[in-house]
Amino acid sequence: MLRRRPAYKNPKRLFVISTEGEKTEPIYFEEFHPGRDGGYRIHILRTLNGKSCPREVLERLIQYEKKARLGSNTEYWAVIDRDAWSAAELDDVSREIAKHENYHLALSNPCFELWLWLHLRHNRPFNGRQDCQRSLIREWPDFVKGDYDASKLMPMVQQACERAKELDVAPDAKWPEEQATWVYRLIERLR
Repeated sequence: MLRRRPAYKNPKRLFVISTEGEKTEPIYFEEFHPGRDGGYRIHILRTLNGKSCPREVLERLIQYEKKARLGSNTEYWAVIDRDAWSAAELDDVSREIAKHENYHLALSNPCFELWLWLHLRHNRPFNGRQDCQRSLIREWPDFVKGDYDASKLMPMVQQACERAKELDVAPDAKWPEEQATWVYRLIERLR
């Protein structure tokens, strides 16, 4: 007996990722594109023209959701650094994200480079964003902000997730106020 194939396939889960950085974060997340046969899809909303404050990163997600009308099989992720933003700005974005279904925050304190560092080494205290970035360059001389080979980090993703979890001492906080990164939360969803 012949069986008919269903008229439609279950749609793949879509991860919409809005990044604060124009290049560094998108380069990293591009490594997670599963290809045509993967079980999910990724769409990256890059920062353009310097519009990188936390509210603008979140607003890109909101506008994309309104325009695309994708439904409940989509997760929206705001990837933001702590570095220069005020606690009030981060609190505002955190509250707004909590109001939206399927919205998540992947904040790194002090910066996204902490997440990259955790692929290579255990955490150490950094004295701000610049210290973290300089230390990453010393540890990984091939790293150039906005132009690096993220594929070299992929074998160490699990280690980075484990190290980031160790830093996540207040998982129910609005955002990590101490040195930590929540990027691992997004990566675990992608893996």
